[in-house]
Amino acid sequence: MATPAHPSVMRAWVHSRAGTPTTVLSLSPTHPTPTLTSPASVLVRVSHAALNPGGSIMMQLCPSILRSFPAVPELDFSGTVVAAGDSIPEAQRDELQPGAAVFGSVPVGLHLRAGTGALAEYVVVPSDSVCAMPRNMSFEEAAGLGVAGSTALCLVEAMRLGRGNKVLINGASGGIGTMVVQLVRKAVGESGMIVGVCSGRNAEMVRGLGADEIVDYTTFTKEAPLHGYLQRHHSQSCFDAVVDCRGVQELYAHCTGYLKDGKPFVTVGPAPEEYTISGMLYTLLLMLRNAVGSALPMWLGGVGRKYLQVNGLVDSESLRKLRGKVEEDGMKVVVDGCWRMEDAVMAYEPILSKRARGKVIVKVQDPSEKLEFGD
Repeated sequence: MATPAHPSVMRAWVHSRAGTPTTVLSLSPTHPTPTLTSPASVLVRVSHAALNPGGSIMMQLCPSILRSFPAVPELDFSGTVVAAGDSIPEAQRDELQPGAAVFGSVPVGLHLRAGTGALAEYVVVPSDSVCAMPRNMSFEEAAGLGVAGSTALCLVEAMRLGRGNKVLINGASGGIGTMVVQLVRKAVGESGMIVGVCSGRNAEMVRGLGADEIVDYTTFTKEAPLHGYLQRHHSQSCFDAVVDCRGVQELYAHCTGYLKDGKPFVTVGPAPEEYTISGMLYTLLLMLRNAVGSALPMWLGGVGRKYLQVNGLVDSESLRKLRGKVEEDGMKVVVDGCWRMEDAVMAYEPILSKRARGKVIVKVQDPSEKLEFGD
């Protein structure tokens, strides 16, 4: 089978030690271009890559004893198939032919073990980590589907929603939250109610995705907190589910005032105050406390509401579900901004400040550039 020619070296952002993006990342013009690693792997010419908080956490905290260096950062991408192994599953064989437009995500294990990442001109991944791109979506948007979209699917599935349910979505304007709003709208129908928590500047955007009511978290203080407002305004008609896409610990600690008894508080987990070893250890302690608090009765200090922490697994099934949500339900990926490859380090600022409006995307190279095929 003819396959596109590709260079032996490529441009890639790389780092050889743990640290912040501005201190450890460098753009290499001669990083070795990867080759197929197994008969079931796929070589993709990357068009766009998406930045995720998890990518930055791994970059800053994982020492050499836990990962391979040099490493290319980030996981999610879109692009064009250059070559595929001889043992691609039959169900995927037609859609992973050379020249096919795809999106996908580098498995975390592969990223840590081999230093494989998405901020490079080429990437090799297992075939179950890549999928044909939705027909009605651009490369820029599709790059943002992988981790955030799979997490959004898991969050919504864990809530077990029905028509007419009332749902609170915290972090409704972020990369995960913008997709959760759309998925919840579909699940609860027009008779349901969605209350979205975001900043005032993002209110109209979140309403446009399906929220009925917006709560501007920037108007609250430590003395007059968000959970107090929710108790005052929603205690008489409590939520059927709360989903926290940002990881605000206080929302769970006080949710008995606005979440129905027996209903779930679904979350991505407490957000670290800072990306340090001590910050992550404290976050792990909060996770443990929440799990215990969910199991204990209130008279023993429990919270009294189910605590469900989920992490989206990106695999062939989740990628196909996401493609279906886009093609059949019209789900969108909100893009905060699309940065040039040369400016990728600056693109981390909205991620690290936790103020990204949707997904932060890096354009690695032009997807319209024609591939030259050879034997």
